[in-house]
Amino acid sequence: MSRDVVTTDAFVLRTVDYGESHVIVTLLARDLGKVSAIARSARRSKRRFGGSLLPLRGLRATLSFRPNRDLAELDDALVARDFAGIEGSFEKIMVASYATELVRAHLRDGDPANDALELLEDFYGRLSDCDDGRAMLRTVLHHFELGLLRSAGAAPSLGACARCGMRVESMDRVRCSRDGDGLVCQDCVRPGERWGVIDERTLAALAYIERPHGRPPDAVADDEVAAQVRRVLDASLQRIVDSELRSRAMLDEVLRG
Repeated sequence: MSRDVVTTDAFVLRTVDYGESHVIVTLLARDLGKVSAIARSARRSKRRFGGSLLPLRGLRATLSFRPNRDLAELDDALVARDFAGIEGSFEKIMVASYATELVRAHLRDGDPANDALELLEDFYGRLSDCDDGRAMLRTVLHHFELGLLRSAGAAPSLGACARCGMRVESMDRVRCSRDGDGLVCQDCVRPGERWGVIDERTLAALAYIERPHGRPPDAVADDEVAAQVRRVLDASLQRIVDSELRSRAMLDEVLRG
């Protein structure tokens, strides 16, 4: 039977044991998107794949595709990049695990996903290099979430009304839609729409999270501001992920300290 063989850059999104010795691997692969593949005898032979099937590592993977088969075959995988700064921190592992699960839940098999792959690689690098204080972990994670939302066309508007474009400086109060649109002015609030008022400190924190350069504002380290930032982003994330993520509860514990 003929087969197509592709060698590509990839990240492991999930592994599931299959049978006595095989592993089903979900990969995020360049030019292929999210792909499920079987790694035969992966649990029986440590030499074949080594530590390449662990999460949080960049791979150079060789995949075989056969007609009329749902699963590809993972023929070979080598670690091309690791992120040592994550592996030594429980807090960073939890943050990275959540982000990885978020990507897996958002993408469908075969969808174009090079943007998501680049975002995930950048996120792992930032997370590996940063300190493990809660404020920094939140900033790195939320920056990634905003990037993923932008790539999906679902990012909240944070500087102007999402519907008419009125700048935030001209609003009587800064209202934020709880349906994920972001800021909405008084004239654009829809009948029955749920919204909340956010303050200047939260806006400052969101602006820094979106473009994290220079010294962060003090608001970034404020737990009340962090809770409001989390609600703003969650409202938009519900547009691209409709299931509850298993890693979310542990993430919230870590980021609350």
